[in-house]
Amino acid sequence: MVSRVVKGRVADRLTNEGLPLVRVIIKGTTQGVETELDGTFTLPNVPPGSVTLLFSSQDYGEREVRVGPAQREVNVALDNIFSEEMVVVGRASELARKHLTNSVASVNAEEMNRAPSQTVDQALQGKVAGANIQSNSGAPGGGIQMRLRGVSTINGSSQPLYVIDGVLVSDVAIASGVWAVTESVRGSNPSATQDNQVNRIADINPNDIESIEVLKGASAAAIYGSKASNGVVIINTKRGRAGEPKVDITQRLGMYTLANKLGTRKFNSAQEVVDTFGEDALEYYTPGRNYDHEAELSGRRDLSSETIASVSGATGNTKYFASALLRNDEGIIANTGYEKQSFRLNLGQTIGDTVEVNVATNLIHSLGQRGLTNNDNASVSYYMVMPTAPSFVDLRADANGVFPRNPFVPNGSNPLQTAALTRNDEDVWRLIGSGDATIHLWKTDENHLRLLANAGVDRFQQENRLVFPPELNFEPVDTFPGTSLYGTSQVRNLNGGINLVHTYRPASRVLSATTSGGVQFEERRIDTTYIVSRNLNAGQPGVDSGTVIGVRDNAQHVRDRGYYLQEEVITLDERLTLVGAIRAEQSSANGNTNKLFLYPKLASAYRIPSFHPLVNELKVRLAYGETGNQPTYGMKFSGMSALGNVQGTPGLVGTGVAGDPNIRPERQREIEAGVDAMFLGGDLVAELTVYQRAISDLLLQRTLPGSTGFTTQFTNGGSLRNRGIEAMLQVTPVRGNFEWTSSATFALNRSKVTSLPVAPFAAGGFGNSLGSFFIQEGASATQIVGNMGVDENGRPIVKKIGDTEPTFTLGFANTLKYGDVSLSFLWHWQQGSDIINLTRFLYDDAGTSEDYVSRGRQRATDWANSNASVYVEDATFLKLREVTIAYNLPKSWVSAIPKLQTARLSVSGRNLLTFTSYSGLDPEVSNFGNQAIARNIDVAPFPPSRSFWTSLDVGF
Repeated sequence: MVSRVVKGRVADRLTNEGLPLVRVIIKGTTQGVETELDGTFTLPNVPPGSVTLLFSSQDYGEREVRVGPAQREVNVALDNIFSEEMVVVGRASELARKHLTNSVASVNAEEMNRAPSQTVDQALQGKVAGANIQSNSGAPGGGIQMRLRGVSTINGSSQPLYVIDGVLVSDVAIASGVWAVTESVRGSNPSATQDNQVNRIADINPNDIESIEVLKGASAAAIYGSKASNGVVIINTKRGRAGEPKVDITQRLGMYTLANKLGTRKFNSAQEVVDTFGEDALEYYTPGRNYDHEAELSGRRDLSSETIASVSGATGNTKYFASALLRNDEGIIANTGYEKQSFRLNLGQTIGDTVEVNVATNLIHSLGQRGLTNNDNASVSYYMVMPTAPSFVDLRADANGVFPRNPFVPNGSNPLQTAALTRNDEDVWRLIGSGDATIHLWKTDENHLRLLANAGVDRFQQENRLVFPPELNFEPVDTFPGTSLYGTSQVRNLNGGINLVHTYRPASRVLSATTSGGVQFEERRIDTTYIVSRNLNAGQPGVDSGTVIGVRDNAQHVRDRGYYLQEEVITLDERLTLVGAIRAEQSSANGNTNKLFLYPKLASAYRIPSFHPLVNELKVRLAYGETGNQPTYGMKFSGMSALGNVQGTPGLVGTGVAGDPNIRPERQREIEAGVDAMFLGGDLVAELTVYQRAISDLLLQRTLPGSTGFTTQFTNGGSLRNRGIEAMLQVTPVRGNFEWTSSATFALNRSKVTSLPVAPFAAGGFGNSLGSFFIQEGASATQIVGNMGVDENGRPIVKKIGDTEPTFTLGFANTLKYGDVSLSFLWHWQQGSDIINLTRFLYDDAGTSEDYVSRGRQRATDWANSNASVYVEDATFLKLREVTIAYNLPKSWVSAIPKLQTARLSVSGRNLLTFTSYSGLDPEVSNFGNQAIARNIDVAPFPPSRSFWTSLDVGF
């Protein structure tokens, strides 16, 4: 068989510079080459006849080029990925970024994994304008909340919707049940928010991700209807590509170290001890002797590790990607840490010229050891007890391993003993699977009609096992020595859909139009059971070893149906883009399950013709959209308790909360305008967006007359507004052997309650004496109010003393490359935002804060005189989020190992530096988890840590 050689050159369309390392593959085979430094290539053994060459590069859009039977030379121009990158704009359609009509933030695999991160959301911190991503505590295994464009609800769900390969996955945060011992939520339900929960997006392996798209605005997210009020995060995992199999292996070793300490007061005289603790304290006091309880508690630096392996490629018409992850993070406190194992298999199959099928599967197992932190009402968690343990008391175990009682707290709780003996484990098995099929029903030069079907499942089981043995000093904390708790949660999300997509591209190229429509069915179910066993027999840990056993059970089941129609038109020489869509939804969470709620969107963008050689792209855009936020499960039902006692006989008794048969989703309407620009051949890229979003039909709780037999009821009413600005700037000031790329993101948001049909109310906090979140018309939705002095009658004067909304946030990332060496780092600046620092209050109240003599005593006096502002602090910070130094090993070294193509050695760190005036452990703390309003409360959290990693990456 006669073959030929095809030569050519691949260049940047705008600059005509040759592009190195572009893969050139004969489509349908694994045969190919990579371009040289000047963009040229020589492809041997090309079959006779017409063939299709596939050109692909990480930084440029993929392109197919047909080569004729007699053709032996081809020149190809590729578009910068910023303008040609395809972005999801509907349930089954996408647009090139240059045609986008609204702001969509994209983060690629390289940006995601420059420095190792435990979770996906942690890897996004500081990289997305308009995304306030906050770590609730420093506990290993996650626990992060993401807020897009300000607060969008008061009592509804506050987390964004996550979609992975088409599957609407669960990000639910389920309480461990530690409240049974800490009594942090006396009388509350099992979904309590003070248990330092993990949001389950933490399960996903960041190394499997190809790209992430964040739909922040209602216009971009409207096609997801009543689940999209808090934004949508679309995650696309890696897929196989044409070419020979490629194997990548990464081995990392690292450690976590304590990033900050609160410190404690050093007592300089016996009189100070007596004044603070009384005469009996002198028994434990020796002048000049001090113990560092924080270092003893959280000073571990054990070795952590991560092993990642992946293989990708294609065989015939089958593309494949498989990966495996083994991760072990050792916590800085005894019996804390995080283990994860993950396996992924993604397959793509082409069947003839008509059918394409993709399947993605991900099996995950994780074990999080969370320790005992956060607020409690039993004086048992580490930092609730530390203030009552002065530095002159030795809390360490003796030679026999016996820990002394803490003499300065009634129950004798010793945080070092608690860390050594308690168990708080969260074990999760999870399976995420998706499949989609595309059938090309009709395809001509001008028309393309496709049928797309997809289905997905997200199923996980979370098991929580907590053991508090009887030998703990604080047992019996509840009159029964020893407590064991077992919690199991079964969570299942199902979704499926059928879509019909027609694309019309006439030969005249006057316009192109894409029409899509479809139906979706979605279901989510959560079943949670807790068994609490007390008075453990002989200290056995099983829940069957106690004599006092209690059970709690909770079940939630919601089904949704959705229908949509969308039209996208590109015309005027591809300069004008018009997008319109409407979605209709029904949900069993609504009062009327059959009522259709409509969510429309309209958007347009115009690419202004270039008026200067330095201006490559200039686009203006305007978009309007509506989204919703479903009522939480059960708001339409009246609460009933089966534990009631009616004249000695068990019976159902109302809880006092009335259901609303007319409850409906909250409604968000947003208008967004922006400008996107590209200058200097892509060396300067800028985006600017302004928006206003109005949320109406808020889910509020109103007081009912006693004559109704109820006390409160959830209902729709009231509204709030957010206004904000977002900006992104990317600059490449230097190219060549030395290359420097710098990018910055900026965002600010302001909220206001514009209507409130119920009386102003507190939405969390610890009352006006310490600071409370207060919802009132005309005020910021995230304000903190508190006592500020007293009036002439001695009554406290309540005023605004803070606000959790930052003044602005800014991320600043840089990558510098010189030959085989590269340096990348990311700074994250938050200006403003306030925190209620109750940990400082606890230390002041005990007289043990590090600055008690100089300032703490005065703070305590001011607070006693009705000044809550002394414990509300500025949360401004500047953090070095990530830093990585990498070295590509010389090819002469690499070629010495058969089949080895690349090898890289790198050193990384995360959260290495923090500059802040905040006196607590971490200015990002939020003890109450993923809450819409009650954030930024610091009550005895898990301390923050830095991480250091050394990595070796090899490719075969």
